[in-house]
Amino acid sequence: MARGARDLSLDSFRGLDVLVMILVNVQGNGAAAYPFIKHAEWNGVTLADLVFPVFLLILGLSAPLALDRADRPWSWPAVLKRSGLLFAIGMALTMAIHPTLDPALIRWTGVLQRIAIAYLACAIVIRFSKGIGLAVALSVALLAFQSYLLLCIGSPAGGPPSLEPGMGISGWLDQNFIPGKVLRTTWEPEGILSTLPALVNALIGVAVMRRIQAKGMGNARLGAIGAGLVAVGLALTPWLPLNKNLWTASFTLVTSGAGLACWALLRGAWPNFGSKPVARWSVSLGQAALTLYVVHHVLLALIVRKLPSGERIWEVTYRALTATGLSPALASMLYATIAAAISCAVLPWLKRRGWILKV
Repeated sequence: MARGARDLSLDSFRGLDVLVMILVNVQGNGAAAYPFIKHAEWNGVTLADLVFPVFLLILGLSAPLALDRADRPWSWPAVLKRSGLLFAIGMALTMAIHPTLDPALIRWTGVLQRIAIAYLACAIVIRFSKGIGLAVALSVALLAFQSYLLLCIGSPAGGPPSLEPGMGISGWLDQNFIPGKVLRTTWEPEGILSTLPALVNALIGVAVMRRIQAKGMGNARLGAIGAGLVAVGLALTPWLPLNKNLWTASFTLVTSGAGLACWALLRGAWPNFGSKPVARWSVSLGQAALTLYVVHHVLLALIVRKLPSGERIWEVTYRALTATGLSPALASMLYATIAAAISCAVLPWLKRRGWILKV
């Protein structure tokens, strides 16, 4: 693949991933939702747990295509601006859902904030290397370092090493060094230590795309790399369980491998599938992924508002679905599907007006 060339199958993959992300985020009733669309409470992996790490993988795959373009000279101000804007948009969305000026109640971490950090890390690696060596070496180092801390270093407050919620070095770092609000009180889903292996999902993407750019790669080999990463990740589970909250090394490798395998399948089918209307639609979603993500967050900010009765719009509208006789799980999925449909339906209207976020 030529440096800077656009990969429509990758755009489609990004669009489908964001679509599933919306379905996960806007379940009508999280407790009643189907198990596969809910995050694992602690250890374990569901479809919902795959969405964010796969998005980071796609970010890494896309970064060389954007940053290696011959018609766009490298620019540190542009890279820093993009990273800063992503972080700022993440903060704005957080404030839209939980408005507050109390420093103790402001949540500084989040999905877009972690994406901003991952993008900056990818950009630095791409700037200072032309091959895959730096991305691979840094990935191994970050996974080894985080695993060592989790397994061997206890809380400086006196607690032993622990992989339990809010315990060990990971919980201690979140409790003592994250400003403002820690979402789960004693630990943060987008916490300090878990950010390190999350970067690896993106760096694996950088390494794979750099290899594709340099020498090409068939879909069978791409799928085999994905399967290999999954196998190595599963081999680590006796010591490091699959855990999104801690973002363990096993979780990083399994989710990256699964993402590469899925992309290999989509990429292989693209010559026959790419001209279909649904494929073109998924590409349009992927090319406006940030806007789609923001739109669904604006929708979230609206439905969490309270009516004069004291109930949230979310609760009232979900109850209307269950009143039709649907099971709670089916009603929850239908609720999320309607929210996704509304979010997607807004995109063409925004595009016609040129209101698509490009940072």
